[in-house]
Amino acid sequence: MRELCKLEEIPNNEAKGLIAEVNGKQRNIFIIRKGKRVFGYINWCPHNQVLIDQIPNKFFNADKTFIQCSKHGALFNIEDGLCIKGPCEGDQLKPLKISLNSDMIIFND
Repeated sequence: MRELCKLEEIPNNEAKGLIAEVNGKQRNIFIIRKGKRVFGYINWCPHNQVLIDQIPNKFFNADKTFIQCSKHGALFNIEDGLCIKGPCEGDQLKPLKISLNSDMIIFND
């Protein structure tokens, strides 16, 4: 169990890119905040094997209803990382086991 950041460091309905150790390797990850709910994923598109945020910290489509790969526009559900539109439709972002403990976002690997 590791602390990633405080909830207040991520504005509501925004995301933050971080680097964390996942399965013994340093990985780019990102955390999404929706009120008191948080979602975390490996920052890696299953289609092109590139970072989702080719433009740093731009993880969403225009109305922030989906995660959007800035390389080719694939759309992913925020809640489960499933690709619902684009060249990797049906694939999924790799989720992280994160939780909220008081005001701290915790990673449980």
